[in-house]
Amino acid sequence: MPISTDSATLKARQDTAACRRSLSIELRDDAGELRQQAAVAALRGLAEGLKAESRPADPAPSLQAAE
Repeated sequence: MPISTDSATLKARQDTAACRRSLSIELRDDAGELRQQAAVAALRGLAEGLKAESRPADPAPSLQAAE
């Protein structure tokens, strides 16, 4: 039987894989700690992104400064 590659089938397979991963995490003894670590990592990434956006862009070096 050929494997279908249409977008709906691929999306369904991705969703199924995501559900399996989520369930395997929830069944772990340390699921609460793992969720907390993931939340901390997500917040750190968000903070770094906000810092990068709030910094002014470096001005292009002027030709006069090089002389």
